[in-house]
Amino acid sequence: MIDLRPPSLELLRSVSASILDQQLPACLLRREVVALTKILADSGTFRSACQEDLLDGETRTANGLALSPTLAARCADDFVRTIEFIRGTHAAIADIRKQYPARPARVLYAGCGPYATLAVPLMAIFSPQEAAFTLLDIHPESIESVKCIVATLGLADRVARCETMDAGLYQVDPDQPPDVILMEMMQACLKSEPQVAITRHLLPQAPHAILIPEEVRIDLVLVDPSREFALDDLEQNIGGIQRDRIPVASVFVLNRETVKSWKSIGSNRLPGLAARLPDSMQQRYQPMLFTNIRVYQSHVLKDYDAGLTCPRHFSSDAPINAGDTIYFHYELGRRPRLKGEVDAQAA
Repeated sequence: MIDLRPPSLELLRSVSASILDQQLPACLLRREVVALTKILADSGTFRSACQEDLLDGETRTANGLALSPTLAARCADDFVRTIEFIRGTHAAIADIRKQYPARPARVLYAGCGPYATLAVPLMAIFSPQEAAFTLLDIHPESIESVKCIVATLGLADRVARCETMDAGLYQVDPDQPPDVILMEMMQACLKSEPQVAITRHLLPQAPHAILIPEEVRIDLVLVDPSREFALDDLEQNIGGIQRDRIPVASVFVLNRETVKSWKSIGSNRLPGLAARLPDSMQQRYQPMLFTNIRVYQSHVLKDYDAGLTCPRHFSSDAPINAGDTIYFHYELGRRPRLKGEVDAQAA
């Protein structure tokens, strides 16, 4: 039974402990995330009306779209994603604590939104001597709300700094660099939001930090739509839908190694990988892009685990045929996105 008393640190600790319990599958913990969200909403200053335009208040930065505080607050509703990010961050902090037991692990949370959903539960678990959080968001109302939340719940001593600013402009203190860089500012296929650009900006400033998520990989897969989305099969088969897929290739990867490889690139075009379609590709198959996220170590989000990992159709300006090679690249800037160019002559 979820306790719906007024927000308190004890209640937050109880809900956070359930979320972090590895014996409980994330898919069964929706009620716990709902309870967590209520605690955060009741403790902060941000109020989101049901009829409010979700896009009202979004900010278009030089590196992509910063979601409105309203939409950022509702990201917690994608509860399996929320749980895996909280669990992965907890594991990362625990590993840092083993390396540096004499000081708190320093966590930089970029794009925290009005609830700092991925950090506040961990503040209830770790003491001020174990973890210190720096919270960044571009929207003043989000930072105002976060300050109120940590004050209301008695967690202000876990917060090193709260700053209203574009994470793409943030400069790390070289004397106290973060041990963990946490950010979740992305959509499926790394479209629109600035996850790639912010990672590229922050990680070189703290090259030894644990990056969360550790890796975002986009794969090109040939899919039979009639089997991929067959709800009748899901009802009839205990094992779920019997999908018909042909993996082609990973076409873009965001992780520590690729960020390092982009160091000398001065343009707004980052290299991806090439994918050659099979010569015998049958007409029933359509190319789709799958986003796979390794939050930290064993904490992963696979296809359909979250909105971020639902497949997206791949479209091209040119017709796509069997035997074609598609060359992928990532475009930075105000509207970042992954693009693929078809080379029919490469067949």
